[in-house]
Order: sequence, then structure tokens, then C-alpha cells
Amino acid sequence: MKKNAWLALTALLLTLGAAPTPKSNTQGAKVSIEAHLTKTALWVGDTLTYTIRAIYDHDVELALDHLKKESLALAPFVVRAVAFEHGEWSSNKKLLEITLQLATYETGKSELTIPPIPLYYFIREAGVGRRESQAETLQVPAARIGLRSTLSLGPPKPRDFKPLVDIDPMRIVIPFFLGLAGLSFVGSRGARWAWKILRVPKAKRRTFGRRAREKLVQDNLAKIRSIGSESDEDFDRFYHAVSRFLRQYLEERLELEVFGLTPEEIEKALEQAGTGDSLAQQISAILQQCEAVRYRSDGPSVARERRGDVQQAFEKAVTALKET
Repeated sequence: MKKNAWLALTALLLTLGAAPTPKSNTQGAKVSIEAHLTKTALWVGDTLTYTIRAIYDHDVELALDHLKKESLALAPFVVRAVAFEHGEWSSNKKLLEITLQLATYETGKSELTIPPIPLYYFIREAGVGRRESQAETLQVPAARIGLRSTLSLGPPKPRDFKPLVDIDPMRIVIPFFLGLAGLSFVGSRGARWAWKILRVPKAKRRTFGRRAREKLVQDNLAKIRSIGSESDEDFDRFYHAVSRFLRQYLEERLELEVFGLTPEEIEKALEQAGTGDSLAQQISAILQQCEAVRYRSDGPSVARERRGDVQQAFEKAVTALKET
């Protein structure tokens, strides 16, 4: 029994080994194609690379005229560019890669489909009189790709999902009157403050009294007379004190803005104020000499010569001013 069983098993193995291996249909096909996407999803406006690879026999010729950018219609995609690359796949096979650059501006969908693309080819028969066979068609299958968008459809309307709520009129009236009362209070306080500001009398400059003028003149005369005459700094202090006192006295006594005026402008202002032409000319001449001594290149030498005359004219002018 065991011997017969071993013989039967051996015969079965020999029978299986002698059977031919079935071949796939792709091995006998003249043209085989495959498609490849660089992305599984894309954003609206992005570019997608779609590659179609065709492997075919040497006696097969592919028609590519309908695969131009202007001829391809792959809605909802827009064809940006088409490129072809030929090569050798093996000793008896050729390779063609078709690269499509696609873009889409479709919105409102989560997935798009690239339409199938027909691929036409014909076989050239060998022989002296080579002729082409009838063209055949091979379809590149459709491909799906996800779509992502940065555009928002907007939030749903609240009234589509929530019932309307009744509004209590008192919830509106009470805050309204409270706000009106607050505005009235603030407005009344602001108006009262503005009224006080407008009603307060402006401060006026008080003119010198006789005693105040006399004291001011005596103090400054004593100060000016006490200035020495030994150095150039003493002369500079003297002429500066004379000029400053005259301008200060004119501003306080006659209410003239004279600190920014020239001696000639001060003379005109004094004439308009009614001080008299002679006194106006004396004061202008004293101020001119003070400025000449202080700002001229030969000021120190002139200062020594003119000090006595300037001091005498200054005291005379001050005496005349006290009487105005």
C-alpha cells in the first residue's frame, strides 16, 4: 500500500510540473499604460503634475497630435503645460512619458475627477511595402484627487437654527433713559465749567506807581554806577546793564514790547506812544551805542572813550522818562 501511494504521489507531481504557466495579458499587449499623481489632494489654484507612462513595442507608433495643450479638454482642470519624453524601456520595448501640469479653480467640492484620456496608436506591419494598420484606442483611466480650499462658506445664519426671542421693551427703555440722564449730567457740568472760564476776568498788567518807578530807577542807577572801568568785562557789563534797564523800563512803564526790537524800531514806537521826538531819539542813540560797543570788532577801545558820554546821556534820559 505504501509503495502504491508513493507511486501515485510521484506521478501527480510530474503531471503538475509539465503543465504550462499561465501568462498575463499585459505580457502579450502591444501597449501598456499607467498613470501617476504627485499629490493625493491639492489646494484651489495649486499646480498638479499628472504623469502618463506608455510602454510599447518597436512596431507601435503613438499619435500625439491630440495631446497638445490647446487640444486637451480636462474640465474641471486647466492644462498649464504638456511635455513628452521618449526613451528605451528594454531591448524590445520603448517608453513614452507624458507629463501634464494641471490646475483647478473649482470650489465647493471635496473631490475632483480627472477625465479619462484616449491614447491612439497603430501598428506598422513589416515587409517591403510597409503599411500602417488601422488606429486603435487605449483609454487612460480616470483619476480622483481630493480638493482643499481656503475659502470659507461662512457661518450658518443664527435664525436658521434658533427661534426668535421675544424682546422685553423695558430692557431697552431703562438703559436708554439712564444713558440720557448721564449725558445730561455731563453736559450740564461741562457748560457750567465753560461759563466759569468765560466769566473770569483776565489778569491785566498793572502800571508802575510813582514810588515803584522811583525805586526801580534808583536801584538800577546805583547798580550801573557801581560797575568798574578796569577791564573789558566791566565795560561789557556796563553797556549790557544800560541797554537792559532801558528796555525793561520802557516795557513796564509804557507797555511796549521792546526786547525784540531794534533801536530804530523802538524810536518809532516811542514816537507813536507820544513820548516826544527828542526823548525817542536820545533813547535810540543810547541803545545804538550800547550795541555798537558790544558787537563791533573795535568795541573795547570805543567803550572806554564813550562810557562817560553814555552814562551822562543815560541818566538824563531816565530823568526825562520818570516825568512822562
